[in-house]
Amino acid sequence: MKKTSIEFYTELGIHWLSDRKSVEQTKKELSYIMQFLKKNGKVLDLACGYGRFAIPLASAGFSVEGIDITPIFIDGAKEEAKKMGLNIEFKVGNMTNLPYNDNSFDSVICMWNAFSEIIQEQEQIDVILEIHRVLKEDGLAIIEMRNHRSSGMVEENVIDGYEAMPSFNHTRGSMNRLAKLSRLKNYKVFVDEFGGRKRLLMEFRKS
Repeated sequence: MKKTSIEFYTELGIHWLSDRKSVEQTKKELSYIMQFLKKNGKVLDLACGYGRFAIPLASAGFSVEGIDITPIFIDGAKEEAKKMGLNIEFKVGNMTNLPYNDNSFDSVICMWNAFSEIIQEQEQIDVILEIHRVLKEDGLAIIEMRNHRSSGMVEENVIDGYEAMPSFNHTRGSMNRLAKLSRLKNYKVFVDEFGGRKRLLMEFRKS
């Protein structure tokens, strides 16, 4: 039986994950993200982990909520936000069935390859539809992941020598297919420099 995301991240813990990103790289990635966000808008950090983006975004004045499937990450994010005196609502939940009302957020971000951990096509579509549902009219979503040469493959995944959950290899072609199957009207799929690396991104608006 392959490991689930919850099992993998719970086993290795918050510090293992946080140590994989330098402060400088996080700053670069935040700078990229922030150019898309409305300063007075409400942001959902989908698959927020331990609050790597949600906490500094809140510190910068954004209204942020975060959700992640791994309870230890949410516990850690809540603790850190409390220490910093930040009002961020963190929840444990699954991105295929979001516990938010329709039209709740001006922006939704799903970063750090989290979308690739959804390996069934119908569930990938479910995630996109859920993001679209919770966005306000003209709200913006950004999904970021590794860019692969061949799509449609689910690969065995090893991270830093540890057996991890399977990962779906996405390309521009596979993400364009998902956008069409999800009936998105206003979207683009592109490769861009993100935190010093070439990454695959999908951007779409609710319209």
